[in-house]
Amino acid sequence: MGLTKPTETVISTPSDKTHVPRRLVILLAVAAVGLGAVHAWTVRHTMNPDGVSYLDMGDAYLRGDWGVAVNAYWSPLYAWLLGLALLALKPSPYWEFAVVHFVNFAIYLCAMAAFHFLLRELIRHHRTRTAELGPDRRATLPDWAWWAFGYGLFVWSSLHLIGMKRVNPDLCAAVFLYLAAGLLLRIGRTSGSWGMFVLLGLVLGFGYLTKAAMFPLAFVFLALTYVVAADIRTAAPRLLVALTSFLIVASPFIITLSRAKGRLTFGDSATLNYAWHIDGVKRYVHWQGEHLRGGVPRHPTRKILEQPAIYEFSSPIGGTYPPWYDASYWYEGVTPFLNPAYLARAFVLNAGHCAFKAFVGLTQFGLIAGLLMTWLAGDRRWSCLGFDKVAHASLLIPALAALGMFCLVHVDARYIAAFIVLLWLGMFSGVRVPDSTEAQKVVCCGALAMVVLVWFGTVAETVRMGYGPGGPTSWRDASDHPHWQVADGLARMGIRPGDKVACIGSGFEASYWARLARVNIVAELPPPHPAEFRPAYWSVDYFADPRILAAFSRTDAKAIVAEDVPASLARTGWRRIGRTHHYAYFPAGH
Repeated sequence: MGLTKPTETVISTPSDKTHVPRRLVILLAVAAVGLGAVHAWTVRHTMNPDGVSYLDMGDAYLRGDWGVAVNAYWSPLYAWLLGLALLALKPSPYWEFAVVHFVNFAIYLCAMAAFHFLLRELIRHHRTRTAELGPDRRATLPDWAWWAFGYGLFVWSSLHLIGMKRVNPDLCAAVFLYLAAGLLLRIGRTSGSWGMFVLLGLVLGFGYLTKAAMFPLAFVFLALTYVVAADIRTAAPRLLVALTSFLIVASPFIITLSRAKGRLTFGDSATLNYAWHIDGVKRYVHWQGEHLRGGVPRHPTRKILEQPAIYEFSSPIGGTYPPWYDASYWYEGVTPFLNPAYLARAFVLNAGHCAFKAFVGLTQFGLIAGLLMTWLAGDRRWSCLGFDKVAHASLLIPALAALGMFCLVHVDARYIAAFIVLLWLGMFSGVRVPDSTEAQKVVCCGALAMVVLVWFGTVAETVRMGYGPGGPTSWRDASDHPHWQVADGLARMGIRPGDKVACIGSGFEASYWARLARVNIVAELPPPHPAEFRPAYWSVDYFADPRILAAFSRTDAKAIVAEDVPASLARTGWRRIGRTHHYAYFPAGH
């Protein structure tokens, strides 16, 4: 009897080319592009105060006005993109905001591509890890579930937490965040080449130029290369290369900004937000040193009338609305102080806000349901939620670090949207269930229910935006552009680009039409609360008071613009601007 050759157990390793359900991915990508296009087109004529500041910065950089362009509150990369788009397309004032939203849509597509890279690297990582476990392996989500719920998570966070309506760099920052997380996953899977570490440093550098909050987070990502790398001795010199490439991108702006401010700084946004939201310093504009412990302003906006308060700010800061163009100048001298009670209270409230955005809502309930189904599929229950060093270090740690950082100061949905995506991907990366037919059936049912809920809310909201109440008007009526109507009406009244105007009401909202008219707001009588834009609650006296009109007349303002001026004052000099609700008053001598 001959000896039989013993059989060898061969553990197959996945090819570097991840098997992608191609038709499904194409369908998901088309759906994501379509939903993003609907959102971008529907809000094409909207604007927000931050967007006006970024547009002004873009103009300043293009004309080489470095003294105006360098700004310690707003980061430069997003402004460069907007400025280049306006330079290339040269839109009329009517279409300027639409071009801005076209840029946002292009950034949305870049973010989708970056997220696709991240998701592909995550799936490759899980395939490699599952194969390495051999006969005792426990499976993760099927590929189709990763793609379907991942794309739904991206669309939900991009269109609803960040949104297309507001002109901010958060979606642009998400591009670099997704790329950085994807590169960490690749470094963990392949040990990372020299070029991979260089690319990681460059991505983090451009992330900082997009948002100052990415500067401290860059060091978190760099430190994590030690965690995910298989060979620390090999990773150490490559980490220095990554740090060098990061500094090559980031240091020119840091040096320029520090010289402009006369002190070392990578940005003042964190300092100001801490003063506003933790210390109680008067927020956003016209700080006069009211808070005794908040410091003394070195050069506040100038109060030219005490009651009601009227402020003038024609120099030295440029921009459509100077108080918000560079808040770091007007708040120079603010001194944040540590109050443990205030800080603890703010942290708890902000953490609750983060938890609400991450775990409460139809989409989030779908994700929670998916996790519960995988828990039920496990034969040892909690063992289905395992630890994955590479995936958790690349996803969970940056997400938790960022959320903790924002909780110490201020939380807004758009700030944390991309980190919530990393948080959910990281939690699902711990899913491990028996590689059996019964368990996989339960997982597939849970994944399907999760995918339906994740996508349903986003699709329903998009349909409501495009075709619900008010949707058809904003979709089809090209004349529905009130900011342009005011700008066009002022031009017909003789106001020319470069002229200076004043406003009764919030300069934040006035900056929209002022930007399109290319005029500068140099004085305002603001409402008592920044959130109250319209002065309809004011008495008629505010528009006819000779003290108020005389105060404005002493400025360089060629016209005073207000909203909802009583019709009875038409004979006193107030003239309606076209068919809008705005009125203009031209002081004597202008």
